[in-house]
Amino acid sequence: MKALQVLLYVVVAYVLLSLESPLLTSFHVRMYAPDVALAVVVHAACAVEFLPGVILCAVLGLLKDGFSSGVPVGTHVEIYVLVFLCCFALTRRLDYRNVVLLTLVTFGASLVSSFLFFVFSAIFDRDFEEFDLVFRLALPQALITSPMGPIVAGLLAFLDRKLAGTEKDGVFR
Repeated sequence: MKALQVLLYVVVAYVLLSLESPLLTSFHVRMYAPDVALAVVVHAACAVEFLPGVILCAVLGLLKDGFSSGVPVGTHVEIYVLVFLCCFALTRRLDYRNVVLLTLVTFGASLVSSFLFFVFSAIFDRDFEEFDLVFRLALPQALITSPMGPIVAGLLAFLDRKLAGTEKDGVFR
């Protein structure tokens, strides 16, 4: 079940990234795109066990690197695995599977992701010179990504229930 769940999460993230990329390019709003893969990472921290979750986040990072032009391969792998570790530790202390808390955790994860992108770009990407752009876009990016947390979590929880063949009470449980 766990391998199938991880595969399902990867397929959902791939489909969402595939739909998002051409739509945003055609509307010329690529800079203000929600990070749907990050929303999958945040949900996976409370729905998937540790080792499958780390593997899932590494694969999602590779997918995101493939859809992000000009980003060194491995940047989002590191970011998503570190965000997963933070969210995994947080989920042991706080059950954030309701809409408000999930939105706040996704907001915070997006800010952490932007900061980590800045750090990794400063260390590993010699050609990167747009550090001020990362900080100017961090807050709008977090505000755009945060509503995607509950939406993606609801979709993945629904698919998890269908995959397991069970119906549970509540939106995200």
